[in-house]
Amino acid sequence: MAATLAVVLAGFLHITFGISIFLAPRDGRCSPAPPVTSWIFSVAALLLAKDVTLYPKSYTNLPYFFFFAVDTIGSLVMVELAVGVVWCSIEQLVHQVHPLILLFLGMKDETYLLLEFWLLGLFTTEVAGVFLYIRTMAVMPR
Repeated sequence: MAATLAVVLAGFLHITFGISIFLAPRDGRCSPAPPVTSWIFSVAALLLAKDVTLYPKSYTNLPYFFFFAVDTIGSLVMVELAVGVVWCSIEQLVHQVHPLILLFLGMKDETYLLLEFWLLGLFTTEVAGVFLYIRTMAVMPR
């Protein structure tokens, strides 16, 4: 289990400042979706980072600063990989598929173009919310 403060610090650095140390970000964002969707997915990735032990039990005699540094850096790596690789792929897939579905179901082109940002935000928020819900159910005590 990673230290809560280390995971919070990693989340603060990644979500608030957008600091990306280990992965070079692509041309800005992954799709024109609102950034709140990647924040929701980042919280799910932080919950995953909270559950992972990043060092073996034989190193328990080392100072707390070592554990804090390893937990912070490890959590930051996990969040960057989750958002930069996994979430960007999912978001790009949703960005490519949702117009096909909506236009196939009969939405007019003009209506779609007017509402594209909000529809993409709706679809990606639902996907990110499902990931957060699943991750929350895995973390919550029974």
